[in-house]
Amino acid sequence: MISLTALTGGAVLGVISARSWVRVARYWGDPTARPSPMALARLAGPAAKRRLARGSLLDSVCLSGLTLLLLGGAWLPRHGAADPRNPVAFAVALAGLAVFLGGCLGQISLVFIGRPLFVLPKHARGDDADTAGRRPGPQSGSSAGQGAAVAPTSLPYEQDGAAEILVFRDEADSYARLRRYKVYVDGKRVGDLRRGESCVTSVAPGAHTVQVRIDWCASPVSSADVARGDRLRFLCVARPGVESGPTAMFRMRHDFLLLRSV
Repeated sequence: MISLTALTGGAVLGVISARSWVRVARYWGDPTARPSPMALARLAGPAAKRRLARGSLLDSVCLSGLTLLLLGGAWLPRHGAADPRNPVAFAVALAGLAVFLGGCLGQISLVFIGRPLFVLPKHARGDDADTAGRRPGPQSGSSAGQGAAVAPTSLPYEQDGAAEILVFRDEADSYARLRRYKVYVDGKRVGDLRRGESCVTSVAPGAHTVQVRIDWCASPVSSADVARGDRLRFLCVARPGVESGPTAMFRMRHDFLLLRSV
């Protein structure tokens, strides 16, 4: 006996899934197209939202999995019914469940570690895509260094009369080794840091705030008072032990990274 409820639900989800795949195909072929929003993105931080949007293929995978699950389940006999089991319907429902769970796990992986990259179009892969379409500040920049010992010497020469704030990431930082921390000065994003990299920003003399973030986790906001010609240096690193604490990103989200003047 066919379950009309499951059949109707599967048909509706099939239409939604087809439209979702059309949007995914358009986004993969056209870098200027807008990716589809994802339901899980509402629960994630800004950077994770961008990754989930670019990985909207996984949303289509989940919808397709639910469609197969309902369509296969529509032909499965009810519990205790005398109807013989339909092996084809059972296989379709099982495949749909596997596809749905795979899509969900892929979304969770994108949120926390930014992987897998193969679900993203080539024009949206890498952390550089987070800043795509945004005009870079003329007073910010990044350069590769070798940690605290050499980061200051790897930067441009200080201009006469300019105040600068320099932030560098410890090369020994063991957290998120393949990802970047986002640097904010006065609430504005001024650069990204991989391990051993540094970012220098020219600012007007006076009081400023500095913070580093990754996804929804951040360091406490540090205050800096710079005079003309000053160059203040800050070292950022993940708080020890957070990589081994599965709940640290929730319990310590506002104190997840350390930022100290050096």
